[in-house]
Order: sequence, then structure tokens, then C-alpha cells
Amino acid sequence: MKRIFGVLTTHFRALAILIALQAGPVAAAPAEAPDPTTTDFSASNLQLELPLFDARVNGSVGAWPGMQQSLMITKGTYYLVHAGVLEIIEPSGQRRSPVRKATLKQIGLLLLADVVLTSLPPGDAWMHEEWHRAVMSRRDIDSYNGVYDFEIFAEAIPVRKVRDEDLVRLKRDHPAEMVRLSSAGFEAQLSLNLEFDKDRFYRGTQAGAVVTQWWETVNLVGYMLTAAYDSDDVTEEVSREEGVDVADRDFTGLDPVGWVYDLHRPDEPYEARGVHPSGVGVDRYRSESDLTPEELSYLRTQAWLSLLNFADPTLFGLYGLHLGPRGGRHVRFNASAQHLLAPFGYSIRLNLFLSAGHVDWFSQLHCHVSDSLVLPELTLDLVRYPLPVLGASVSPGARLWIQPEEQRFFVKSGAWGGAARLRLNIPLRPWVEVYLEGSVKTDGWIAGDVFLGESSNASIGMEALMF
Repeated sequence: MKRIFGVLTTHFRALAILIALQAGPVAAAPAEAPDPTTTDFSASNLQLELPLFDARVNGSVGAWPGMQQSLMITKGTYYLVHAGVLEIIEPSGQRRSPVRKATLKQIGLLLLADVVLTSLPPGDAWMHEEWHRAVMSRRDIDSYNGVYDFEIFAEAIPVRKVRDEDLVRLKRDHPAEMVRLSSAGFEAQLSLNLEFDKDRFYRGTQAGAVVTQWWETVNLVGYMLTAAYDSDDVTEEVSREEGVDVADRDFTGLDPVGWVYDLHRPDEPYEARGVHPSGVGVDRYRSESDLTPEELSYLRTQAWLSLLNFADPTLFGLYGLHLGPRGGRHVRFNASAQHLLAPFGYSIRLNLFLSAGHVDWFSQLHCHVSDSLVLPELTLDLVRYPLPVLGASVSPGARLWIQPEEQRFFVKSGAWGGAARLRLNIPLRPWVEVYLEGSVKTDGWIAGDVFLGESSNASIGMEALMF
């Protein structure tokens, strides 16, 4: 379930607008207009990406849209909507400066566009629910994204048409995936914010995405706090309004409460939750009163830790620190922190952005925390390194981690693992590229990869340059 218009977020939005006024440029243009004959994507402002095809090594094709597909569709949608809003406010031909401070009018209209878009496909609520659905599709569980009901300004949007029998099977056979099922929507929102940061740092993309990032962060923190401190009232109201039709129910209710409940009770049968108040089906929704004091304390700790997601300089208009020339190369740097709910507990990751001349690096330092373990992970990516043939570029990346065994919260030992990926981008036209990507991973959790076990996959997609 994506909770959109909670009581707590009203006050946060006002604060977000005031701070966003200091967020610097939101214009959809770089300092110099891109040469239309170049194939250098770094000279472009808006980059739109669409993963077209995703196949696993066993020959199967993942359900569409998968996590990466919905992520890129949503990101591109916000870019295009924002670019249209900015063009209406101030046509590009009338701009005296391509980079300027945001105005209250711009921020207000962009925020209004985001409020409307969030309840529509393919806005952020759609993406949030599609990541829930991707976890279920991995185990052939049917579901329905409630965004397609087009209930604009709904307070919450469910994932419906999920059978109790399928949730019983998922909890019994794949308890770590049951935990991840409830947290996947937050995973999506934080992945979207990170994609905006990457585009802004490496490609100079603006388009007012900082407004969307404020919206995502405020909504996530507000949702966490609501679940931690007001879940009894919310859950009681939802359950009271539901009838006997199981297909109309959300798969979990408030995501964070379902996450912490299954995290601490991996071996409890799903049906042990009891009977729904209507007398038909399993009582799916958990609230504060269903948690032990230790579980409730853990949830509230995670709610306050989610404030770490505001530790992103780009939210405050600091898009990169210029370190000056180093070894003949101009060097820029930026960093951000994120707090993610994970199948084994939670993870704090530090995102590091580095540009040195024509060489761009992205790295992450992860701290994975379970009940008694604190374990590391390192990610290192080379971003779009140019090749001397066909104007192509290559993006290799690798990860090395120690994560709790079997993704369990109460285990006492960790397991080594890792992943590697390679993407090749080949230009077809000055404004469009095709990419081929392959990746492999061992057992382990990676945000944005639906598989918790070993997997290998190949994908094909398109990248287009706009404006």
C-alpha cells in the first residue's frame, strides 16, 4: 500500500516548499545548449531510459514491468511533466539565463503537478506498488495495482486481488521475500531519488526534480512515523470499511508494520494472524497492538532513522563540490546518505559521486544491520566510459558484501556475496542509443533486483536525449 496524504505530511510539505526555495536552479537547460550533432550524453539535459526486455539465464522473461522498468518509466515521466510545466511558465526562447534560482511560482506548480501525478500511472504511487507486485510476480502471485482505479487524491492506494493462499505460501516457503514484499515500495522511492541525483551530477539534468525528491522523502518519513505512532487507528478504520470480499483488500495494510511483524516472526505461519473482522479470510493488517514492545520499539527506531534520507545535499541546492584541478583534471564530488528497510533488518548506505575530467565514478558504502550483526558492502561503478569505436561507452560495476545468512534477522553469522554488471551503450542517432546489459549475482539483497537468490540476467533498452 502506498500511503500518500497522511496527517503528518501536511506540515512537512510547507517546510519542503520553503527549503526548496533555496534549492538553486530548477531550469531544464544546461549552462551551454547541447550540440545537436554530438553523441555525448553528458551534454544533454533530460535523459530518458526504457528497459525493453529482461531475460534470466534460465530463459524465462520477467513479468512486465519489472523493478527497473517501472523505475525508469516513472523517472522519465517526471522529467517530461516538469519540463512541460517549466516551458509553460517560461518558454525556453524567452529565458535570459538557462540556470537561475527557483521561484515560488515554479515550485508551487511543480509541486501541484507532482501531487496530481502521484495518484496516476505512471507516477510514484504506481511505481511504489509495482515494486510490491514485482516481488509477488517473482513467485507467480497475481495482483492488481490500485492506481489503475484512478482515485485521484485517495489517501492510500492498495495492491488488491491477492489471494490469502498465495500469501500463506510465500510466508511458508520464502520468509525473507515476505519481509521484502512489505518494504519494496520504500526501496522504489529511494531508488528514484538516487537516480535523480545521478542524472543531476553526471549529466547536469535539472527539470525541477529536487521538488519531486522532497515530495518522495517527506512522504516516506511521514508514512514511517504514521505507521509507528498511529497505526491502530488507521488499520481499524480500513478494516471496518472492508467487507467480505477478499479480493478488495490490500495485501498488507501499512507497509512498515507488516515489515517489522514478519521480520521478527519469520517462522510464524501466515494464517496465525487470525480471522479478518468480517469473518472471511485472514486478518492481513498488522498495527501497533499486534506488536510486542520490542517490535514496536524497533519500528519507531526505524521511523526516526528514516530522517537520514534528508542527508542529501542536492535537496538544499548543493549539487556538487568543485575540488579544482587534480592531475590536470577538474574534479567534482558529492555524497548522500539513505536509510533502507531490508529483508534482514535495515541498511544505511553512503552514496559517493566523483567526476574527474571525462571519467565518472559512483560508489556506495553500505552498513547492513540485523538483530546482532553489523556487516559491510562496497559498490563501485565506472559511469559511461567512452570507447574509441562507434562513439560507444561502457559502464562496468561490481559489488562485494557480507549479509546475514538467508536474509534472516536473528541469525548470528554473515555470508559473503557479490555481483557484477556490464552495460554497453551504442548510439543509433545523435539523440538515441541502444544498450545491452548483463549481470550476475550470488545470494543476497540488492535494492532494485527482485531476486534474493543467485541470478544472472541480460537486458536490452533504449536511452534518448531530450531538450
